[in-house]
Amino acid sequence: MTTLTCLWIQSELDDLSKECIKSWLKLGYHIDLYTYSKLFTNNISVSHLHIKDARKILDIDIENETNKPFLADKWRFHLFKKNQCEDKERIVWLDTDILLLKRIPNTKNFVSSQLTQQTGAFKCKHKVVPNIGVICMDGTENINYDKILKVKGKDTAYQSKYLKEWERQLKDTDLIIEPESFCPVHWAWAKDFYTEPFFKKQFKYGITQKQIEDFTNEDNIYGVHLWRQILKKKNFGITEDSVYKKLLTKI
Repeated sequence: MTTLTCLWIQSELDDLSKECIKSWLKLGYHIDLYTYSKLFTNNISVSHLHIKDARKILDIDIENETNKPFLADKWRFHLFKKNQCEDKERIVWLDTDILLLKRIPNTKNFVSSQLTQQTGAFKCKHKVVPNIGVICMDGTENINYDKILKVKGKDTAYQSKYLKEWERQLKDTDLIIEPESFCPVHWAWAKDFYTEPFFKKQFKYGITQKQIEDFTNEDNIYGVHLWRQILKKKNFGITEDSVYKKLLTKI
């Protein structure tokens, strides 16, 4: 049985993570959930959810950690670096805000991606960029994790300094899976996703947004990135008739 790996730093899972992990379990996965918290409670009592010590991957003083918002980025790159050096195995990493609709494709190595804005002030020259929501690697990948972890620079509001180097190394590889596989909701529609019964505007920034029926009917859509960071920063109130709530009832 395939094991999914994730990290949760706080002492208790939030509601989004609970729904996501339930979706993983429903599809028959084992889960290794790493945490630094000695007080961790998961609120999901199942035999296939295994709580593990995050210090076995990256031993830090969590109380004095200065970059907690992007600690999960740093931690996962240590995880994959360690896998290159020791007994190699296929690691399937998921952020805890990835809601799964169907089982993940059993291809050798891949990373999830997202569409970028193609119009407006933040227009990007690349139509697609890799992200780190879903990473499947077996230790043989040609990725220099040391270079990622030692990169200079500053974090932005939504992106850690590690991601630019991650994107650069992946640019000319065949590891990047198509955006709609795990990001069928673009972040620009996050508000509609949580507050409206459907996506009111289907085209903006040069991007076409699918509707909820497409998520569950199309074979190449495996999950939905829920954009937790945006939800928290914008403090959207989740409505009962929202696309998000409707999606939960469908799965």
